[in-house]
Amino acid sequence: MAPKNPTPKNTGTPHNPVDSSPPPSVPRFEIPGLVRLEGPELSLPNQQPGTTLPAVTSDRLPAMQVRDLVNPVAENPGASLLDPRSTESIRQYEVPSQARPLLPAVGPEGLRVHKGRIYAEVQYTSTATVMVAWDESIGTYRPILPQEAHPSGPALYFDPESNTWRIGRPQIVSRSIEPTIHQPVVDADDSLAQAFQPQPGRPPQPQSVTPVVYVDTRHYVWDEATRHHHGYVLMHRKMRLDDSVGPPLHHAFRDDSGAFVSVEPPAHPIDQPAELLPAWTDRDIWDLYGIQGADIARFRAEAERTGKKPQWAHVRARRMENTYLFDELRRWLGPEMDRNMFNRLLDHQKRPPAKWAEHLETVTLHRPAPPPRTPLPELPTPDSLPRLSKPGTPENPDATPVYGDKSHYTWDLEKPDPHGYVEMRRKPGLDDSHGPLTQVAFPEGSGLTVVRPVKYSAEQRAFRPYWRDIDIWNLYRIEGDDLVRFRRDVAISGKPPAWIKQREAPSRREQLIEYLRLWTRPYSQLDSKEQVIARFQPYNLSTLQLARLCKEISPTGQFKNLINDELPTWAKTHRDRTRLVANPKLYDPFLPEIRAEMISLRNQGEGTSILKASLTAPFFQELLVHSGYKRNKHNYLYRTDIPAVFKVDERMPFEIARPAAMVPQRLSTVGSTSETPVSAVFSLKTAMDFANEVVRTEDPLAGSESRQNSHAGLAPHPRRIRFCYLLDTRNVEVVPGQENRAYNPMRPNQSLADGKILFPSMKMEGHVSTSPIGLTSRRVWLVNSTMTRAATVEDIYLQAQSRATGSNQNHTDAIEARTRAGDLNRDEYDALIDEVASAGKRVIELPTGQDIFSDDIVFPPETITL
Repeated sequence: MAPKNPTPKNTGTPHNPVDSSPPPSVPRFEIPGLVRLEGPELSLPNQQPGTTLPAVTSDRLPAMQVRDLVNPVAENPGASLLDPRSTESIRQYEVPSQARPLLPAVGPEGLRVHKGRIYAEVQYTSTATVMVAWDESIGTYRPILPQEAHPSGPALYFDPESNTWRIGRPQIVSRSIEPTIHQPVVDADDSLAQAFQPQPGRPPQPQSVTPVVYVDTRHYVWDEATRHHHGYVLMHRKMRLDDSVGPPLHHAFRDDSGAFVSVEPPAHPIDQPAELLPAWTDRDIWDLYGIQGADIARFRAEAERTGKKPQWAHVRARRMENTYLFDELRRWLGPEMDRNMFNRLLDHQKRPPAKWAEHLETVTLHRPAPPPRTPLPELPTPDSLPRLSKPGTPENPDATPVYGDKSHYTWDLEKPDPHGYVEMRRKPGLDDSHGPLTQVAFPEGSGLTVVRPVKYSAEQRAFRPYWRDIDIWNLYRIEGDDLVRFRRDVAISGKPPAWIKQREAPSRREQLIEYLRLWTRPYSQLDSKEQVIARFQPYNLSTLQLARLCKEISPTGQFKNLINDELPTWAKTHRDRTRLVANPKLYDPFLPEIRAEMISLRNQGEGTSILKASLTAPFFQELLVHSGYKRNKHNYLYRTDIPAVFKVDERMPFEIARPAAMVPQRLSTVGSTSETPVSAVFSLKTAMDFANEVVRTEDPLAGSESRQNSHAGLAPHPRRIRFCYLLDTRNVEVVPGQENRAYNPMRPNQSLADGKILFPSMKMEGHVSTSPIGLTSRRVWLVNSTMTRAATVEDIYLQAQSRATGSNQNHTDAIEARTRAGDLNRDEYDALIDEVASAGKRVIELPTGQDIFSDDIVFPPETITL
């Protein structure tokens, strides 16, 4: 959005009346509280000997001699801001010819930017330079005088062929420059205010009046800190009070006096916008029309369907004031408009509330049209490519050829074109059934995403030439003609178009950094992502603060009222506060972010920390402590709040249940945990894949001769199945591998003299610290082969003992014997788990068809036996 500067005080003079027109958003960069009355400051270059400028004795431009100007629209309200006949006054805005050489070179969009001011090359009888400002109300630049708070000159439009601006109606029509009232204007020469002219309304229809019921606050309690989106307050009846004082729960609104008015509960959630008419909250509708509950749902449905206000809903008498009516009109006509600007546009017409209420009956709901998009061909993404079926495979013999399958193409990631495209060429010997001869794609991580390219003409290349297509795609995921449209809209308005949306990034911080990277460099080469992170790292900004910075970027890439690369004062103040890392409140905004990031690192088993890179080292190390990390004696980070891990083991459940403990086995891994480390993974699917690998092992009871015969091929190794166990690690030290790699660069990573490993080396691996006696059998759960249910080995063992065979042999011995003999009898263990569940004992139910990770596990409560 174009920045909105404070309006300077102007007491007015007889020859220079007070400017009462609404101040549009203009890209000015003055220091707050100061208004410059002279010309713009421009630094003089180093002059060569013998070179002088007439009448210039300081580092300022010569003062421009201008006469007082009256806004042509103010003189003639019927005149249009786009009127080409306004060109006769353009010379009053020209920068003196001797000052033009002091300005920077003309940019790719006919603009010069110097010290926060914008100058345009305007062509009429000749080419001149004038200072301009963005007029939000008409969506283009207009000339402005140094002493003015907002522009007064005629509208300008950009001519890309000459790289200059002209006076008159824009030739390029963009959706981002719609009329601010979002209604069609019949006569193009009408002013903006004409769209608000009241129109004849329909005769009013009767409206039922809902009686006002106030809640007696002596009998109810509520949470003052909770703020629901629709303004509802949930009031609960105090304990030990009965229905004689009121119902157990009230949905209420606060009226202007602060009293609570009981209303009917809504049919939609109260903590998020409604699907119909999201610009309205329920309290907005209740406050203006006095309706509630089902009537509000009826109001939304009818208004969304017809695009007009329901005729049965009438403004309450106490709300027949322009303040309330203007707010309602803004919700209908332009909810994204600045409230103060909108109110000034309407207030300028000096109409009584009755007229505006009459006009409210005929307004049409603004429905932003979706941008036209060409359907993408069915091309695979990097994530889907490995899973696509190929023609003629046994799994799917009727599969059609994959269009754009990367296995059919070759490319060179080291040779992208200037806009970041990588050309993919079809392999020799393949026909068109395997895809087109050539395609283009953008690199993303270790893969490619096929996109539609853009063939720029000389005219189109003038729009934001420093931005590559891949830079825009990384932030907005647009391609093809949408890229051309985006560049054109941004070149004219200097801000993101209304039709654009940012992509879903892996993290909110990454998304905001990409935004800052693009929009802080509109007229120069983009910084790398690492340079942007390094620029903001000293300030230790949260995602909310980074979002605030994004909103304060001006069309020139600077921050409001600042020049060069200065950051706002509030950011500098926060930077100084974070140097005192002992303040615990500073870390609260970062806790949800680091929680989400560590879960992502743990579950993926790879990746780096953008949070660590964008914070100073002392601040981040203290954040680790506040987020629950601890360090053991080996300087590894560990946590005690990881609920579970998954371990693959050849030991049968009964072998663990009999001694009532899973004793740690002798491993080559030492030195990573405070006690004996046990290797485990954080993904159930990964663990089950290991368990399903059928292995052949040597009989531990056989002698060396038997083993030699087996190796000679005389007898096969007996088969053994491996079991997937879920370990209860609540309040147990767990050292996660990937989190240490990302957050703990000073961890010991060298090997001991005997070659033993010090650290988890596999993807998604962690080490559990286990005492010499091991984990109790109540902490060890066996997961069934379908990954849908788990039960403790202790309960499984007791369930098996309750059975008996015909020979009175223990059922546990029979199952173990079949397992040792090489029988892959997983179904017997699955059946025991189901029997445990049927007996009402503790089991963990796991969702089907989902990847289950450590933090997804919720343990059932312990059963108490009397």
